[in-house]
Amino acid sequence: MGDARVKPCLNPWAGLWDEVDEVHVVTDADAAAHYRQLLQLGRDGFLGAAAPAALVRYRKDGDEPGPSGVQTLTPMSDETLPFGKDLPDEIELEVYPLAKKPGASFPDRITIGRTANNDVVVADTSISRLHAYVKRVGSDWFVADGGSKNGSWLKGAVLVPRKEQPLLSRALLRFGDVDVTFYLAADLYAALGGT
Repeated sequence: MGDARVKPCLNPWAGLWDEVDEVHVVTDADAAAHYRQLLQLGRDGFLGAAAPAALVRYRKDGDEPGPSGVQTLTPMSDETLPFGKDLPDEIELEVYPLAKKPGASFPDRITIGRTANNDVVVADTSISRLHAYVKRVGSDWFVADGGSKNGSWLKGAVLVPRKEQPLLSRALLRFGDVDVTFYLAADLYAALGGT
């Protein structure tokens, strides 16, 4: 269902996403299933094994696809969609961990785009080859449009190309026709139903 991309495996003793032992290929759906399995580790285990942040895309089965061929659910307000125990069965999640691929370009940012050379690959025709990027400085996160053809938005406000904006957990983003929610790992744990 999702596109294949490289995701680093974690060194369980390091507890840091940046330390990579090996590389394997997973899909967006696999990443969502993996994150749900990480819930069994409890909060501390989840936080030690998950990327420091992720983008989550909500999709509904059975709806007509949008102009880009995919039906993405869009919240009507700044609130995120329900998920975890409250997520209806017809809603599926795609999880995009925010982490650098080994050897990827732009070491100071996590690129988002349609092509496989990005850190986060979103296979949608409305997404540019290099659409946007997120950047972490200490505990603060930032997002910027990368000069995309179809634009990027943060909480409904247009992102100016290459002008970084602060990014808070649970913020709604739109890249082209694709709506996602940005979660820090602790908030993602709670949103997935962790207690």
